[in-house]
Amino acid sequence: MSNAPKILAIVPSLIASCQINVLKPLNKLAERGKVQFRWLLEAKADVSDLAWCDVVIFCRNTEPAYGHLLNAAVCAGKPIIFDLDDNFWDIPYDTDPELARYHRLPPRLAQLEKYLSFSSLVRVYSPVLAERVCAFSQKVKLLKSGFDFALVSGKRHKHNGSTRIVYATSRIVDDQYHEFLDGIIRILDVYQDRVSLTICGCKPRELAARRGVELIPLYPDYDRFLMDFHARGFDIGLAPLPDTIFHRSKNNTKFRDYGACRVAGVYSDVDVYSSCIEDGSTGILVSNTAQGWFDGVSQLIEDPSLTEKIKDTAYKHVYDNYRQELVEEEWLVDITSVLSQSTREASSPAVETQDIRVKADFFGLYGIRIPGESPDGQKTASLLLEVLTPEGSILREATSSNMRILEDGDIEITFEPIANSQRREFVFRLVSLSGEFQPKPDSEWTTGWIPPSGLMQMLYQSKQLVSAGIDKR
Repeated sequence: MSNAPKILAIVPSLIASCQINVLKPLNKLAERGKVQFRWLLEAKADVSDLAWCDVVIFCRNTEPAYGHLLNAAVCAGKPIIFDLDDNFWDIPYDTDPELARYHRLPPRLAQLEKYLSFSSLVRVYSPVLAERVCAFSQKVKLLKSGFDFALVSGKRHKHNGSTRIVYATSRIVDDQYHEFLDGIIRILDVYQDRVSLTICGCKPRELAARRGVELIPLYPDYDRFLMDFHARGFDIGLAPLPDTIFHRSKNNTKFRDYGACRVAGVYSDVDVYSSCIEDGSTGILVSNTAQGWFDGVSQLIEDPSLTEKIKDTAYKHVYDNYRQELVEEEWLVDITSVLSQSTREASSPAVETQDIRVKADFFGLYGIRIPGESPDGQKTASLLLEVLTPEGSILREATSSNMRILEDGDIEITFEPIANSQRREFVFRLVSLSGEFQPKPDSEWTTGWIPPSGLMQMLYQSKQLVSAGIDKR
């Protein structure tokens, strides 16, 4: 165990995808003695926690307030793996306004892009998302999420008579059911007592009062949900998905869950599902129309032998391609790869830092402007900027900086404005990154010159000075 690599995962929350894609497989590897593993919520993590690990893993992190954790990992030369299963850039405002307002906030997207840019490896689960992420990293790997078959080893309830249909979602507020709504209402009207519908998670008002419909609250524990879902013995599962770039960037979670739980799935015919499902063998693919959903579901109701065949075939496919043990081995490969890469580059320092103590003249300090090259023509290095107090504490409100090259060749590095900056002292820590940490695939920046304080222009939102009660501009 003492020689096993030390892995630290820093996650924003215990959302299901963080547990499925990161925490569970790494905990399993730790149980097998393959790694030493710790995890922390980013709100509880501290820079000092990074000293313990050989590799740091982030998953879905976007909060600028915790960007100092990434900066510290980069400065320490730690290999970084970033795990991402959602396309935050393209969340639609019309159908997911709250989610879009949160994740598409420019500072959060900028922070996400910084994570991607400085990661040794970015893991994604959709070809569409892989293409999107390639704009920020050349080290992108497309993977499959895992399924823990130990959760579905119990008995399934057998039901005589009616066909049991289910729609499961991890969201209380869900709009995807609209894709199948008209078709499933027709199913309920036509087949009546021959079918029942259970909805796990959301509560569609159009279906809530209908005969044969059962609504089950959202499970806070995903493992417990899967065990109960399997035990209930459903026959047909509904997996709607709109044909948008955001939804096409999703993981195929419902295929894994339905297949492993021996539920015959009816899926929207979009590439998230069509890329992994053989129509009529491991599932039924349908168009997102009322007729399409009616035909797909009624085909399984009318042909129980086809339903049973799909249950068995899908189960075998998910077991052969998505079982937990395969994901654990992929993690070992990735950890070994980034550690090997880090060892090869250890002979040349990854970063150089320079601390510059400054005093702000105005309110609203939000960045610096520096020359793009030295007086003798040496290009300015690729830089990260951290803002610290004179005592050395990282200033959280200015922890995430963004860098851009201006038309005249100068470089501007900005952060969230510090409202009460006037007359306060700060330490600007400039971190020069080696070629290994290029911010974007097409970047031409390299290691090079770090400008002295005399060539640094401080940027303010306001240039109002207040002295002895008299305003000066």
